[in-house]
Amino acid sequence: MAPTLSSGYRHSARGVHNLDMEITMTKRLLAMTTVLLVALVTAGGTANAAPTTTTVHERGVVETFIDVLAICTEDPPLYEITTTSNRVFHETLFADGRVHITFTDTGTFRAEPLDSSLPSYTGKFTIWGGFNANRKSANGTFTFNLRGTGSDGSTLRHHLTEHFNERPNGTVQEFFKCR
Repeated sequence: MAPTLSSGYRHSARGVHNLDMEITMTKRLLAMTTVLLVALVTAGGTANAAPTTTTVHERGVVETFIDVLAICTEDPPLYEITTTSNRVFHETLFADGRVHITFTDTGTFRAEPLDSSLPSYTGKFTIWGGFNANRKSANGTFTFNLRGTGSDGSTLRHHLTEHFNERPNGTVQEFFKCR
């Protein structure tokens, strides 16, 4: 089942999206979130200690993978996608267990369809994610923007926003919008 294309809230006790069209970076964000929650639970130290901040810059990162391009449509075709991007990852860990993380990945892509009757695409993309947590709650936001031109002259534009908010009582509010 494809995600709803209109904006709205989805509530879940588990806080896990059951989407057929998750993109690769969403999966990475969820894995990173899991690791950070484990670190948050085990964090100790005094609340007055200075936070630990790490920033990592990567340039010219090349990745090739199979995924969908038309993330906002039902049953999109698969493409072999090659991206070249620059990345920034920023993490601040506080002694009292709070966590703040952001990342940005921006660059160009080339997408070749697995079905040769479809057009190939080239274009630009930007992915941004942010995560905040303390011992009582957590929230995260993820955005994905894609603009491309097809070998047949067509254009491809997508914007995805995902957000979750875990409250102190354990309930999770989720938001998903794709256009």
